[in-house]
Amino acid sequence: MQRKVAETGRDLDAHPSSGEPAFVRPAVCEQGCRFFMDEASARKSDMDKVGVTMKFVRNETIYSKGDEARHSYKVIEGAVRLSRIFADGRRQIVNFYLPDETFGIELAEEYTSTAEAVGDVVALRCPRACIAQLTEGNPDISQKRLAMLSKSLSAAERHVAMLGHQSAKERVASFFLALEMQRHTDVEGMLDLPLSRQDIADYLGLTIETTCRALSDLKRQKIIDAPSRRRIVIRDLAGLQAIAEGDV
Repeated sequence: MQRKVAETGRDLDAHPSSGEPAFVRPAVCEQGCRFFMDEASARKSDMDKVGVTMKFVRNETIYSKGDEARHSYKVIEGAVRLSRIFADGRRQIVNFYLPDETFGIELAEEYTSTAEAVGDVVALRCPRACIAQLTEGNPDISQKRLAMLSKSLSAAERHVAMLGHQSAKERVASFFLALEMQRHTDVEGMLDLPLSRQDIADYLGLTIETTCRALSDLKRQKIIDAPSRRRIVIRDLAGLQAIAEGDV
């Protein structure tokens, strides 16, 4: 069976009159890859010549489960969710990615999940053939690639453990702690949520009603505050950690 190769998005670097689809734009592997650098370092170098900067709109599919895995991606702006749909129509979000994080790096020949833009997303797309070329004979980049794969595997293991052993409130607390550790905050303790309530529920393996009840419990305990649907303020970090670890 022939694998699907369709991928979406718009190439922000392409000439508007070129008429060429973004995925045929060549990359310059010899100069290194911004894909393996943090954004601060990338802006100070000329290594952005590898890969294509793509823009995706809210809920746009970046790639689908079963598509040929031709590219890996790095989020520059916005948030991306990876999900799978079960036979009964239920959706499970298996991971989400924020700025400076990479996705689509699994070693399988086909993507194992569907990637979608949560809101408007800008991402760097790098051909896997280029990544393979960069890692050959370059211990630093090879080590960074292994670190990316290790981080992805560790996240998957934590997610499985969470779904199998934690209560609803413990899962919600763990989710907020993970965001806090990633430091995607405007000010101390304030978190801008990358996902909707439904997305959070699907990631935590809960119904949206159960997720909202857990949020309300945390608010009543003065562990968190929720000034808006997309913003959380952590009032008691130690208390949140205790709940996530099942100590209360």
